[in-house]
Amino acid sequence: MLDELQFTDARKDFTSMYNKVFNSYKPMIIKRKQAEEVLLLRTDLQKMLLSNFSLKPEVLNEEDGSVTLALDILEMYVNAETLDKAIIDLVQDLKDYAQDYIGRSQLFLNAPNRRPHFPYVLRILLCENDEEIRSLLET
Repeated sequence: MLDELQFTDARKDFTSMYNKVFNSYKPMIIKRKQAEEVLLLRTDLQKMLLSNFSLKPEVLNEEDGSVTLALDILEMYVNAETLDKAIIDLVQDLKDYAQDYIGRSQLFLNAPNRRPHFPYVLRILLCENDEEIRSLLET
């Protein structure tokens, strides 16, 4: 079972709580009222948990010589003159979608067709730059 702290206690002794989570690698649950709980977890451990949510777009070579990348898991599709350009466009679309999703998370998490996107969105948001997002794409 994970350590749990009441919100008031966590606020009072934030440094100790932070050190347990970060330095000791111990996730912790913070509770407020009766039904509100959040999980504190190191970012590197969160990335590890999400590593199995792969982004593998299908590469389709079109008759006109262009390339389409189809990322069915997120219902995203881009078409460009070259594979490199399509990847650049897909990375931008992934960033835009992740920002939109997290900005309206209550809406998306309550939509049956969008709720399963959350781990992928979080994986994208944890990336520090475009190159890291590009490295998520298994092309």
